[in-house]
Amino acid sequence: MLERKIKNFPMENNLYQNIEKNAFKSPNHIAINYQNNILTYSGFLKKIDLFVEYFSYDLKIKKGERIAILVYNRTEFLSIFYACAKLGIILVPINWRLTGFEIIHILKNVDAKYLFSDSDFSETLKVLKNKIPKLNIIDLDFIKFIKAIKYKKKCIRNYNLPLLIVYTSGTTGKPKGAVLSQIAIYYNILNSINMHKFNRKSHILTVIPLFHVGGINIQTIPALHKGAQVTIHKKFEINETFKELKKGIHTHTVFVPTILELLLNNKNWETSIFSSLKAITTGSTIVSSDLIKAYEEKKIPIIQVYGSTETAPIAICQKISNDRSPYGTVGKVAKYNKAKIFDKDFNDTPVGAIGEIGIKGLNLFSYYWKDKYKSKHVFKNNWFMTGDYGKKDKHNQFYIVGRKENIIISGGENIYPAEVEKILNKENNILESAVFGIPDNKWQEIPIAFVKIDSKSKFNLYKCKSNLKKKLASYKIPKNIFLIEEFPKNALGKIDYKLLKEYYDSLK
Repeated sequence: MLERKIKNFPMENNLYQNIEKNAFKSPNHIAINYQNNILTYSGFLKKIDLFVEYFSYDLKIKKGERIAILVYNRTEFLSIFYACAKLGIILVPINWRLTGFEIIHILKNVDAKYLFSDSDFSETLKVLKNKIPKLNIIDLDFIKFIKAIKYKKKCIRNYNLPLLIVYTSGTTGKPKGAVLSQIAIYYNILNSINMHKFNRKSHILTVIPLFHVGGINIQTIPALHKGAQVTIHKKFEINETFKELKKGIHTHTVFVPTILELLLNNKNWETSIFSSLKAITTGSTIVSSDLIKAYEEKKIPIIQVYGSTETAPIAICQKISNDRSPYGTVGKVAKYNKAKIFDKDFNDTPVGAIGEIGIKGLNLFSYYWKDKYKSKHVFKNNWFMTGDYGKKDKHNQFYIVGRKENIIISGGENIYPAEVEKILNKENNILESAVFGIPDNKWQEIPIAFVKIDSKSKFNLYKCKSNLKKKLASYKIPKNIFLIEEFPKNALGKIDYKLLKEYYDSLK
């Protein structure tokens, strides 16, 4: 568990107060554009204050209590976030791709007093109300605010208090609630501003989900911190995204690799519509160097970010001002934290050696909600051990190799699935692949692969394996290759290896 005993913390203001400052300096500057509904900074502040009063005097929510939100992207998500920051209430964003069963687990785990949602989730809400009778469900479209703000609550000043509980994607195990304080979010904001060089004239396009730290913390909250403009889409829709980009007014956006692929291969692609963007930020998983190259060759800058829910998430990143080659590096350690590669004995690794990535800094989460065991065991000497394997070159640039639990040990040799997947994905008719290990009496584990192929092409297994033999040691070559129509994925496009392994087990 991370201990933060800071008496004189350098953070000047509550996160809410930064919006207040922007509203005072530039009241008519646009803060948020959602479905052509414009909120200036003064209007945004007023909306936040309405929620502050509603929480305090109508609902009587106390500091430290948990409220949850289940919505697609909308302005109220951000208004509630800042209201919680002011009051010390803990916000629990719910992944809308989860099943009712999974959402019930989260709501019970955090003992949420209120759930804010809307009619988009009416069927799910019926299930939740039936299973958690004491849960107060509030429809955001029907809140009756007091017209005039009568009270002026003071901001909390203890920035160690939790602000967000964000549940990890759980692609390799049971989701855990990572607790992020205002300190962690503030230092992530600083990392983002340093990475992207945001200023008041920046214009962010947010299409990925705000329930994920990537959607809310990589660009959205940092941009609002600087007094910039944010355009929010309800969720990613390819035609709407192309339509938005054609306006030529946005300077930054975050697209996960899946979105980059979809845009690149769409019939509506026009290189010119990306001309206003200073950069597209991507990450959340290992990004194909060929995909990055395809954009960079069209003069569309791609900058990578590495991190996790637990790092809020920016920990290692590229900057638009830096050389972004060779394609495949995720950049250097972010300005306001430290990063190292450790071997199994917790020693620093030499250049080029593979080890586990450790992160240290004030941007780290505090602990896992109601899970002291896991909270304790992911920290070593105040280093958060990410569970990701990586390496570093002589220029201090980091490369991600894969998840620790996905590493395959076959006959005493380590096999890194990402390396094999990279080779598989270069086969002309393979669109995507996933490699993992299965038990074997002789070798302990052996690799197998699932591949998604181009529907217009035929898959020749013999030819594929012959090509792999030219590029990989024999022990790295998947012993079986299975075809799959679609991979199970989480909200940010990561392949869900846990579900894929369950699917494989069902085939036996």
